Amino acid sequence: MSTPQQSADSRSAGIKDPTDRWWEELPAGRNRLAGRAHLRSDAPALNLDGTWDFRYGTRADGSDLGDAGEITVPGLWQFQGHGAPQYTNVIYPIPREIPHVPDENPTGHYSRTLATPAEWAEQLAAGARVLLRFQGVDSAAKVWIDGAEVGVTAGSRLTQEFDVTDALTTAGEHLLEVRVVQWSVNTYVEDQDMWWASGIFRSVDLLLRPVGGIHDLVTVADFDPATGTGSLRATAFAADGTELAATVEIPALGHSAATGAEAVDLGEVRPWSAEDPHLYDATISTGAETVTLRLGFRRVEVDGEIFRVNGERIVFRGVNRHEADPLVGRTQHEGNQDLDVALMKQHNLNAVRTSHYPPHQRFLDVCDEAGLYVICEGDFETHGFHADETWGEDGTGAAEGPAQNPLFEASLVERSERFVRRDRHHASIIMWSIGNEAASGPVTEAMVARVRETDPTRPVIYEQDYAAEYVDVFSLMYPTVDESAQIGRRDLSPEYQDKLTRMLRSFALDVPDGHFADPPALTKPFLWIEYAHAMGNGAGSLKEYMALTEQHPALHGGFIWEWIDHGLETTDAEGNRIYGYGGDFGERLHDGNFVADGLVLPDRTPSPALLDAKHHYSPVGLEVSAGGARITNRYAFSDLTHLRAEVSLDAQATWQEIELPAIAPGESGEVALPVHDGAATTVRLTTREVQGPVPAGHLVVAADHVDAERLRAAQTPSADGAVAPVRAEDGTWSLGPARFDDLGRLVGLGELEIEHAGADLYRAPVDNERARTRAPLEARWKRIGLDHARRRLAEITADGDALVVRSRLGLDGSALGADVTERWSGTADGVGVEVTVTPSAFWPADLPLPRIGWTFALPSAPDQVEYEGYGPHESYPDTGGGTTFGLWTSTLAELQVPYVFPQENGNRAGVVSAHLRGAGGAGLEVRAPEGLGLAARPWSTAELDARAHDGALRADGRTWVTLSSALHGVGSAACGPEPLPEYVLSAREETFAFHLSPGTV
Repeated sequence: MSTPQQSADSRSAGIKDPTDRWWEELPAGRNRLAGRAHLRSDAPALNLDGTWDFRYGTRADGSDLGDAGEITVPGLWQFQGHGAPQYTNVIYPIPREIPHVPDENPTGHYSRTLATPAEWAEQLAAGARVLLRFQGVDSAAKVWIDGAEVGVTAGSRLTQEFDVTDALTTAGEHLLEVRVVQWSVNTYVEDQDMWWASGIFRSVDLLLRPVGGIHDLVTVADFDPATGTGSLRATAFAADGTELAATVEIPALGHSAATGAEAVDLGEVRPWSAEDPHLYDATISTGAETVTLRLGFRRVEVDGEIFRVNGERIVFRGVNRHEADPLVGRTQHEGNQDLDVALMKQHNLNAVRTSHYPPHQRFLDVCDEAGLYVICEGDFETHGFHADETWGEDGTGAAEGPAQNPLFEASLVERSERFVRRDRHHASIIMWSIGNEAASGPVTEAMVARVRETDPTRPVIYEQDYAAEYVDVFSLMYPTVDESAQIGRRDLSPEYQDKLTRMLRSFALDVPDGHFADPPALTKPFLWIEYAHAMGNGAGSLKEYMALTEQHPALHGGFIWEWIDHGLETTDAEGNRIYGYGGDFGERLHDGNFVADGLVLPDRTPSPALLDAKHHYSPVGLEVSAGGARITNRYAFSDLTHLRAEVSLDAQATWQEIELPAIAPGESGEVALPVHDGAATTVRLTTREVQGPVPAGHLVVAADHVDAERLRAAQTPSADGAVAPVRAEDGTWSLGPARFDDLGRLVGLGELEIEHAGADLYRAPVDNERARTRAPLEARWKRIGLDHARRRLAEITADGDALVVRSRLGLDGSALGADVTERWSGTADGVGVEVTVTPSAFWPADLPLPRIGWTFALPSAPDQVEYEGYGPHESYPDTGGGTTFGLWTSTLAELQVPYVFPQENGNRAGVVSAHLRGAGGAGLEVRAPEGLGLAARPWSTAELDARAHDGALRADGRTWVTLSSALHGVGSAACGPEPLPEYVLSAREETFAFHLSPGTV
């Protein structure tokens, strides 16, 4: 390792050259070797990861570099004390002045000494070459050895190699220096909805390439579904591109043969699929080098409107995945790749799109091994050109964008070829995507053409070819359920045709009227490349989307946006540990918490949305009725012998195995279930044995049938022993154990104190309802004061044995509001109420209510909750897949979902009874025979509404309980559609009832 002073003294005039603006050059990059496959080789290699010397400045020319310190490679310097990360979704964080970037350009100068190992000497003397490999450098870097320029990188998430043999011929140590700039011409094509952060964030290696070694390798492991046989074409290449003589061996198949351009028939093989990811170990050898591969034999085809793997139609139950970690960002902690794949497989996902760049190599290895279909995407997005409103409406901005700008063509075509060459040996990759949200034009067409030329064995997809004129698979982002159904029927309405036409014209393309009347898109398979935006409490209507894939063969599923919240661990001004998002690091320009939109939380804890997806992505459809279950095998290749079926007749207290019939893929069968007197019948399917990262006994899917009438009868309290209400001299009332103040509000129940009790029309907004969404309901709700409704007593009277309280919920500055009638009845043991909420008759038809319910607070703060209803996770009108009826026990803390930005969460649906207990005071029992939503929290809705980070929430010493008769759906409107009409809570009259009684501690 060099000292800081050595590094400083070594800088040559060339390193200081102020006229060389290498970071703005197009075509980008200098002296790099052509892309090639990432191979496991027995050739010597020296890993250069570890501690490097580091100097930081704000000028790309290095003129203001500071004092030397140390930094970890791989790593991003913003996570190691230099500068700060910045999040923007679409807007470029620099002026749009192609190819230029600002003079203020955060720059890191890395240095370390290196020497070729002594054991390499003999091969070097024989003519071996030495390559310096960077697997990821953001956004561009210039490399020197001993002050002499080696080259310049281009493509932050792309592998770059340089031949450094001549620079290292002198014996002894050499100084390697790498100057990395944050902003470069690459920035304009790498605007990918993630944290802007910089540095050498993937591994660096020194590779010895022996004479006669395998510089590159092309393999095609094909499977013929008609005959069950496999074939292999393997061709090895030298560094000069000439074909090498090599031997390929596959011991498990008894195969040993010379490589060559012709495919070799291997006889019967076990094919690879996501359901059965069988891999064969293979070696390709010359006398100088042996490369090890894990081959999966499979065939990918586009057959008209059907996408097939090994001859069978595939439905993609997928997710988009960025690389993210709350501590080190895009660098990734070791093991994140394996953990992500394990979680995906355990939650019934079968596909992943590597948005929006090629991932760390280990991720693709694990996808091969565990079984995930991968759309591997190029390092390309230019969303900032969409967002620049200075274009006007003439499309001039789009015309300047890289998709139509010949200045970028050579670089982008080369980048596309480079990533395909790196990853083409992976069986899991079944499609290539050139990139994301970068418009359409001659350059993107050329990129697709180069991908096909490089690898003709896989289809190519690119969403912004909206008419699918030059790609193989039609895809769109966030079409509604209705629009998706139109695509499935192959019949687009005139309105939808116009919408798609406008989308293409936004790219400054000359699109004639009628372009979508009969487009090529409707002859090809369709994918939701992004849908169901999983931001906070969201990703609504997965059920309806996935149902379309069973109704329309051309609809092949899709990819939820996205896998993980990109929150970064940090501390706020009050000292709270929080997950930071845009704006938490001093940025002037940012897009807030839009970076927190994943199926798993920043620490990779599954969110309720992932559990919802698990149910609707299940490879087995399960519908339970009173006397039987209908089971549908959604697998493409597998029967159900690897699964165990069980039934519970007592709300999941006990289970008994039932026999699964033989059901072929794509077929359905009926299973008889025991007849019984209980209200609930629950069926679940679990794994019999370990399946890769999925353990034995793992739940695959569960569903139930609940007899509402029996349940109601079991939960309805007896009306015997009714007592009459009594009014005290001070105007307060009592009814059995219940106490009411002079305004008719419930304030006590036996020894239990109750606060803030009353009808509730508000819930904290979810991310899909905030300002920058398609449905900014938060602003509209707050504009009319719905979050601060004021109660006014209208009347309180005794009506026989009932206490009738009529009140008005009014809204500041508005005549809107709701009339509330509470009809209380009591016994010596408890009190019941029927609540009728009647919103104003002139309530705006397009303004849904957040909630219709009833809220109260318990100062005794019970923190243990046992409830009978749907669980174990939260449920809203358009979410909650996989919840089943049972008796669930939880702590108060476990009922909360720590979304990065606090919002409505934790509702349990269909709750017919609940017991709240705690060590600090009296408990409470709630009964609701018709079933109500239940949320119990250590803080109020106002606290949820007021805070901007989960870590900043403060409990107030109470337990807040909300019973919801109706809730507005959560939808996907932060980026996708609003809730479907059936999940919209219109301002309607609602009547509901529940019973309260003192519980035990």
